[in-house]
Amino acid sequence: MKEVEAEMANTAEWERRPTQERQERTRLFHSQENIIRIDMELANEEVSMLEFSSEQITAPFLLPEMVERVASMLSYFLLQLVGPQRKSLTLKDPEKYEFRPKELLKQIVQIYVHLARGDTENIFPAAISKDGRSYNDQLFTAAADVLRRIGENGRIIQEFVELGAKAKVAASEAMDTEATLGEIPDEFLDPIQTDPFNRSHLTADMLIPDTELKARIEEFIRSQELKRQGEGLSTQSSKETIQTKDGKMLID
Repeated sequence: MKEVEAEMANTAEWERRPTQERQERTRLFHSQENIIRIDMELANEEVSMLEFSSEQITAPFLLPEMVERVASMLSYFLLQLVGPQRKSLTLKDPEKYEFRPKELLKQIVQIYVHLARGDTENIFPAAISKDGRSYNDQLFTAAADVLRRIGENGRIIQEFVELGAKAKVAASEAMDTEATLGEIPDEFLDPIQTDPFNRSHLTADMLIPDTELKARIEEFIRSQELKRQGEGLSTQSSKETIQTKDGKMLID
């Protein structure tokens, strides 16, 4: 869209192009305009409905089988609106395409805040941090800066920033856990994530419980955590007992 807009804006260069080429480019431009307008109308309606629904009831969005999907969707919106590539969304007349980025950002942040308020078990921050496609703790900072400039409610901004801080902590804890576990045995890893026959994505409802394997995995995690704790205590003990003959500490 932006490319064709730039071509048409350069009137002299545009008029020098063959008539058939101009007609084809113009036809393509109007076709893309219609597609974008329809897509944005649908997106605006869906986000508005989600904003309303999340304020009225949060439980369905925070179910184990839903929360990570919702968090991933919100992070993707946030990335597009305030991420490094946001300038690529700039259009000559965004209102013409029903594209209102400031309003859309406000709605997305409202959804974040609504879900955070209803998150009594504190699972939402971890779900946000698990999104490897779009999540970045800097997005929350960038979004908060934009919200302040456009005059969003201060309380909403504060709650949003606090949620971002919790997500950052959750991401850090997940990295610590991964470091603690070290190299995980192959038998504990899921060998496939898509159906080998039709390549469709495998979902949690397709899983068959394996209580024996689950118990072994839990025991492995416990043993690794105890091992790491033991190493920490051993290091601390060594530091406290290394002394010279006259009783002075070599290592404080």
